[in-house]
Amino acid sequence: MWVDDVDAVHRQSVAPGLDVTFPPTKMPGNVRQKHVRHPDGRVFRVSKGIEESA
Repeated sequence: MWVDDVDAVHRQSVAPGLDVTFPPTKMPGNVRQKHVRHPDGRVFRVSKGIEESA
């Protein structure tokens, strides 16, 4: 799932106690990503492309 702000989604996930399986992290390929487990057991990757610093 692509979003505008991974860190904001992370805060919204932590507040109600959702199961965050991977915190927001800069990944290869200029992507910031986190993982959250849905109550049905599926894990969703929440991502945002990031631009490299010049």
